[in-house]
Amino acid sequence: MFPNSSLKDSIMNRVFVRGLSYSKVFCERYQPRFMNTYSDTIKPPQEKPTSIVRPIGLSKPVLLNHKLSDTYSFSNIKQELFGDQAKERRQKQLDYDLKHSPIYEAKSFQNTKGKIFTPPISYFKQDKSLYFPDFIAKTLTGGSRSLYEALDDKISIITLSSAVTGEQCVRSYFKVDGKDYYSTDYETFKEEYPKVQIIDINMPQSWIKGFIMNMGKGGLKKSLGDESRFKNYFILPSHIMSAEIKEKLHCDNQCSGYIYIVDNMGKLRWATSGMATPEDLTLMWKVVKGLQKEVSK
Repeated sequence: MFPNSSLKDSIMNRVFVRGLSYSKVFCERYQPRFMNTYSDTIKPPQEKPTSIVRPIGLSKPVLLNHKLSDTYSFSNIKQELFGDQAKERRQKQLDYDLKHSPIYEAKSFQNTKGKIFTPPISYFKQDKSLYFPDFIAKTLTGGSRSLYEALDDKISIITLSSAVTGEQCVRSYFKVDGKDYYSTDYETFKEEYPKVQIIDINMPQSWIKGFIMNMGKGGLKKSLGDESRFKNYFILPSHIMSAEIKEKLHCDNQCSGYIYIVDNMGKLRWATSGMATPEDLTLMWKVVKGLQKEVSK
C-alpha cells in the first residue's frame, strides 16, 4: 500500500501533528473554567504601576446595593440564589479571590511601593468622564446614607482604603506646605476650598475587621475632629463592591489606598493610588483648584 517507506512515515507524521493540534485547540476551548483561573493564580505579582490615560469608572450611574427590605420577596431571594446572573457573579468573585491572594497583593504593593496605578496628567473633561458607583452604607453618625446624597453640589475628594497601609497612603495627599488638610488643618482646607469636600470610604477586608473597626469608632471620630465629617465617612462592607467594579476602578489591591476626585454629577474626573510623591501633590491640588473653578461657574 505504501511502496515508499519514507512517504508512509511522512503521512503518519502529518496525521500525528494534526491530531496534536486538534487536541490542543479542543482542550483550550473546552477545559474547565477553574483551569484558566488556576493559571492566573500562578502569575507573578505586579512589578510596576499601570498608567491611567483614559477615563476610568462605569458607563452609567449604578447603585450597588439596596435597603434590606427590597430583598425580602421570595422571587428576589430565589433569583439571587439560583439565577444565572447570580451564579455568574459568584463565579467571578471566586475567580477574583483566587487571583488576589494576600501574598500576591502584599508582594505587588511592595514591588510598586503602593503605586498600583499612576494618575493621569490632568483631569478628564466632564463629557468624557465615567461614573463612580453609588451605594448605601453606614456612616460614623450611626445611620445609613447614599454616597450620591453626600456629593451635594461640590467637588468630592473620595478616599478609599481597606487596611492601615492604605489609610497611610490616602492621608499623605493632604499634607501640603506644612499643613494637614485631613485633620489638624481641616478648617483651613474649608476656607481655601469652599466648593470641595472630603468623603472617606473605609472598606474592611473581612467582617471581623469590620467589627473591630466599629468598636473603634470613637478613635475615628477623634481623628477627623470636625463633626460635620461624620456623615461623610462611610463604612462599606467589601462584598458590596464586586470584583468587576474594583477592577474598573483599579482598586483591586487592598493593601494600597486610592484617591478619586468626583464631581457633583458622580463623574470620576481624576484618580491616583499609593503614597503621594511631591509631583503627585502638586498635580492633585492643581486638579482640585481647576475643578473648583469649574463648579463655581
